Amino acid sequence: MSGLIDPTMAILGQALDGLTSKQAVISSNLANIDTPNYQPQTVDFETALQNELSSQSSSFSTALPPSAGPSADVAMKTNNASQYSSLGSSAGTATANVSATSENLRNDGNKVDLETEMTALTETQIKYEADARLMSGKFTMLYDVLGGH
Repeated sequence: MSGLIDPTMAILGQALDGLTSKQAVISSNLANIDTPNYQPQTVDFETALQNELSSQSSSFSTALPPSAGPSADVAMKTNNASQYSSLGSSAGTATANVSATSENLRNDGNKVDLETEMTALTETQIKYEADARLMSGKFTMLYDVLGGH
């Protein structure tokens, strides 16, 4: 099916993978909201996606699979490699950087801010839904072109 996927579909797929990773990190932060000295993590997926789009903008006429194109160079970097082994693709890589935040909000050393995390979670869910709808629309167009009713 890789011959049917154009660059837009490949980018939308990568965006969905990155947003899934971002949501997992936010969920981890929320799950550890009462853990003393917990350092919340962030996923800078948007920057990685912008870099990806910039590198592909000149070659949009040819779609390359993620294992062979610029996407292959975008890998998740973590503070602790074993900490996020379940994130990303089956190859053990995702599409963004993970970093700890530095703001100290509470006396117990925990730096998770509920409002910040819930805002990030809501934004991520909205972006995921929008990307999923775009991808669904592309598949609907393909289905119609192939004679679907």
